[in-house]
Amino acid sequence: MRAIEINNISKSYGSVKALDDVSLTVGEGELVGLIGPDGAGKTTLFRILASLLLPDKGMATVAGNDVEKARRLVRSSIGYMPGRFALYPDLSIRENIEFYASVFGVPVKKGYELIAPIYEQIAPFAKRPAGKLSGGMKQKLALCCALIHRPKVLLLDEPTTGVDVVSRQEFWDLLYDLRSQGIAILASTPYMDEADRCQRVALINQGRIMETDTPDNLLITHQCPTVERVFIKLMGEQSPVSPSLGGRVPCGSTQGESISVQGLTKRFGDFTAVDHITFNVTKGEIFGFLGANGAGKTTAMRMLTGLSIPSEGSGQVADCDIITQGELIKRKIGYMSQRFSLYDDLSVWQNIQFFGGIYSMRPSAIEASGRRLLEELRFYHRHNEKVADIPLGWKQKLAFAVAMLHDPSIVFLDEPTGGVDPVVRRQFWDLIRSASARGVTIFVTTHYMDEAELCDRVSIMVDGRIAAMGTPAQLKTQFNATTMQQVFYLLAREGQRSD
Repeated sequence: MRAIEINNISKSYGSVKALDDVSLTVGEGELVGLIGPDGAGKTTLFRILASLLLPDKGMATVAGNDVEKARRLVRSSIGYMPGRFALYPDLSIRENIEFYASVFGVPVKKGYELIAPIYEQIAPFAKRPAGKLSGGMKQKLALCCALIHRPKVLLLDEPTTGVDVVSRQEFWDLLYDLRSQGIAILASTPYMDEADRCQRVALINQGRIMETDTPDNLLITHQCPTVERVFIKLMGEQSPVSPSLGGRVPCGSTQGESISVQGLTKRFGDFTAVDHITFNVTKGEIFGFLGANGAGKTTAMRMLTGLSIPSEGSGQVADCDIITQGELIKRKIGYMSQRFSLYDDLSVWQNIQFFGGIYSMRPSAIEASGRRLLEELRFYHRHNEKVADIPLGWKQKLAFAVAMLHDPSIVFLDEPTGGVDPVVRRQFWDLIRSASARGVTIFVTTHYMDEAELCDRVSIMVDGRIAAMGTPAQLKTQFNATTMQQVFYLLAREGQRSD
């Protein structure tokens, strides 16, 4: 029996066609991946299936119920995790679950058997507010809330974006368990290793389904080694700098150090978030700063960028003391935060003018640098558009351009490609490598292990400490691994922190 049936669905927003004659089925107990670039129509399709949006043409049924004519029945039969976690940050884990149970009019005990394997992993923190959970724990809580009424269908819109490798693997193991119980799952994801774990994959672009098949059949049909390569082939991507995420030759710069820290420590009460870390970063180096959610990466980066004072230790960034010259550091570096930092209500050019002013740049310098960066991105023709109206991938590239606006010697990037598709990630890393070639130091955190392969050196944090550091090749040799994902998994699973 078909748990989801989509027949010739179309949806437009003004002149933009978000979905164009889309048809797709998902059987009971089947896990189907919806894979496509930013703006392909994935979220629009999820919202239609969740009966939150009406199609212009076509029809769809979920668990046998028409999404237009039987909305109440549709909503009671689905569990929906939207792109942004629909949790209440001020409510505890337990209170969020109880709230969602009340919304569906069921007692918690009715759905507890289904969520028990997931809930038991976060139960020790049942009284903690959702807003203070790590990405992996938020993800598990959101899944509990989506399952508490025992739905027949799960709609998951990029549920693991920004989550580390270990937590992602645990999450997909949970999905396999749910599938075995007959729950149909439609999931979108920017991680191509997750696409490989789906029974079937539907590749969507510009609102149209290009192809639907099993991962194995797609590899055979297109003579590609991975689903990611199939995706890029179908997108027709021709990157102007490099067509793929290939290996990188270490820069081996001898120009001195951009970052140097000794015994850097940060405590919050009795909790030590960063525990006596020591490392150096060479000028022009791409330095990968990896770790599981809650390992201390963002806390360490905030100290290095002058946003937080260390509890102990010392260091220099761009020849400035991290304790006494935090304000000077802010003016000398570029910083792209984990949460998108541009202003949606302003145009692209207004954002450039605003941040240029923050960096105390002269208007003529803002004009020249801003125009040069937008022309390099081939985006100047859209400089008057509001940031809210451009795709996520372009927002990320623009945020990087703004971080480079004042020609800093060091740029800090906190998970800069989270949630963007493989094509855009390649383009973004072309920008990173181009900046590094000009002598700019890049300090980057990422949950994509193929991106870790592109770094000159990588450090991996576990429970606030640096557990390993070296070139990707050195680390793979040290841990007898063939990929950085294997290295990361070996180290991260030893962590004791659950938050």
